[in-house]
Amino acid sequence: MILPFDAVGEGPPVVLLHAGVADRTMWREHLAPIADSGRRAIALDLPGFGEAGLEPGPQSPWEDVLQTLRILTSEPVALAGNSYGGAIALRVAAVAPSAVGALALISAPAPGAEDEPSDELAAIWEAEEAALEAGEVDRAVDVIVDGWTLPGASEEIRERIAAMQRRAFLLQQAVPDADVGSDPLEERLDRLGELRMPALCAAGTRDKPDFIAAATALAETLPEGRHATISRAGHLAPLEQPRVFRRMLLGFLDEAAPV
Repeated sequence: MILPFDAVGEGPPVVLLHAGVADRTMWREHLAPIADSGRRAIALDLPGFGEAGLEPGPQSPWEDVLQTLRILTSEPVALAGNSYGGAIALRVAAVAPSAVGALALISAPAPGAEDEPSDELAAIWEAEEAALEAGEVDRAVDVIVDGWTLPGASEEIRERIAAMQRRAFLLQQAVPDADVGSDPLEERLDRLGELRMPALCAAGTRDKPDFIAAATALAETLPEGRHATISRAGHLAPLEQPRVFRRMLLGFLDEAAPV
């Protein structure tokens, strides 16, 4: 599947993969500044989000990302993913390491981490599932917004997340037999030791403990991993602290660029 995308600028490609409570519009304020740094900023909708529909049967979104990138560029890309987008970025790198020159993983889950979620994370998942099973999409959206934003989050951020998540639920409910395909990492953290590209592994200081721990684990396991924290950010740092996030990302890409 060729995924919907926005592309701005010229230069080394930076591919932005959105969180699982968002779509490619979460990156809208980042595209022009990244392009101004001398890069080509590309934001994709992953299957089941934004304008990217689902197909019946097993889904392999990492393959969809690779198929889309083949029509956009012939050179290795820097992949930056937030949360679910970070998980997909890891799997793109595992499937096609030569296609990925650098990884920036922001609040990404570590392979296998979902097997033992914190009580806080499990409660959000259970409340979302219960609302959807009852056919109460609006309540499920409220669960998502309350569960994944920080206390005191601006109404603008809350409304953006609600709109993105509502679109996603509509897409996903339209293809109820869609399912996750075979995981190329097989939920094994140790397989990341085979990935040799520079990797930034970061989480907000106010994120859930699952993702703070995952950032540390990923940085320790990836051979070229480096750890960072994002002050005053929760799970959605690109939305919550956009300037801080972008400064960190561009600094990392400058350091990771081949000489």
